[in-house]
Amino acid sequence: MKLKPEIIENILSAAESLFNEHGYCPVSLELVAENAGVSKRTLYKYFGDKNRLVCKVLEKRDAFFKQSLTDVISVFSSKKDKVNAIISWHIKWFNDKNYRGCMFARAQAEYGNKSEEICAIVREHKRWIKNSIHQCLGGTEQCLESALLIMLILEGMISYTSIYGVDGYDFEREKMYIYDIINDINSADLHTE
Repeated sequence: MKLKPEIIENILSAAESLFNEHGYCPVSLELVAENAGVSKRTLYKYFGDKNRLVCKVLEKRDAFFKQSLTDVISVFSSKKDKVNAIISWHIKWFNDKNYRGCMFARAQAEYGNKSEEICAIVREHKRWIKNSIHQCLGGTEQCLESALLIMLILEGMISYTSIYGVDGYDFEREKMYIYDIINDINSADLHTE
């Protein structure tokens, strides 16, 4: 059976938009099919079941995040500039009119222990972000704890904005905390040289 890429893309785009707006559990496959302009039978032919569709949406979103973040990080060479690029990328995302919080965190919350496949995609996505921050900081064992701390600050920013929005909030305090962490790494690097 040959699957048509444009049908797959229509279904994934419709599902991503609906899951982002309403969450995963409340969205039926009938609603996804209707929004994608396909029959429910076609949706099942291409994806099999809702869990498979959720996985494919998360994989698509993960690929977008990885490519987009890699592109913004690659422009810079200093630790501070690279991490700032990650933070700035997220702040821009928070200000997007379609921002509704992290779809990965939402998938974890809604599926919990009901789908190991979905939760594995979520863990891999978050692990990649943490590892990217770690690499931006130099990738050494000494900066792993700092990468985790920056990741926690970033996750807090995501959580905060999904609840309260971004109106009137510039994240300067969070950036200063992160810069202090980076400066501590740079100071430690100078003392070990």
